Amino acid sequence: MIEKLSEMLSQRSVVTLEELKVKATRASLKALGLGVVNLEKESLDEIACSFVDCPLSLKSMHFSEKVEFNGVEFYHLHTKVPSREEVAFAYEEYVRAKDFLGKLEKMFETMDKFFVDYSKQGQYLRVYSKRNRYAVFFTTIRDCYEDVEVHTEIAKSYEGEYVVVVKVEDKLDEFLKFFKAHSEKVKRANAKIWVVNPDKMSVDPFIGYPKDLSLISRFKNPRFATQINSLWRVKVDEID
Repeated sequence: MIEKLSEMLSQRSVVTLEELKVKATRASLKALGLGVVNLEKESLDEIACSFVDCPLSLKSMHFSEKVEFNGVEFYHLHTKVPSREEVAFAYEEYVRAKDFLGKLEKMFETMDKFFVDYSKQGQYLRVYSKRNRYAVFFTTIRDCYEDVEVHTEIAKSYEGEYVVVVKVEDKLDEFLKFFKAHSEKVKRANAKIWVVNPDKMSVDPFIGYPKDLSLISRFKNPRFATQINSLWRVKVDEID
């Protein structure tokens, strides 16, 4: 996991702890696959914090120097003073990470409610089981775009249904971009992508439906994925 996270940060000189925590969950999926279901939150936090405190491995990057701007703590490599552009980029990543982390508990609650009559195991990757099994990973559509190969490979090998749950966004841009580039790949892998609105605690299908037909009525708009496929399939080639 530490190696995967270091790879993800290999071009970076400055980060925030919030970004590290989000990327640590993604690195854990890259390293452990479905084994993430057994990973505790404390372990992930320990790995993220080790990148700015005491490294847990010689292969780990180490952002040992701390500076604060406008109340935000940034950590940078000892060997390099980050440029203004690098700090600006790190701040953008911080804003996205903080927003996601702030809504994550509500996303968990929403999916637990959606699978209310299923048993539950895991944290950032949750397995809901009854007659069917659903492995559910929590992320954003932007990060899902970057990690799509990992998600589709897991979906292909999983003896159940693999669902990527992403939070709703203010704009459709990232969803349009994802649909254009990866919708067919996701469908072929039999993966599913559902959208959670943590404020309204609602779920909508973006790509793919569950085999358990009793779950379909629990979507806020059960026909959403069908409508998206019909509308965007025609227009997708026109998207830049």
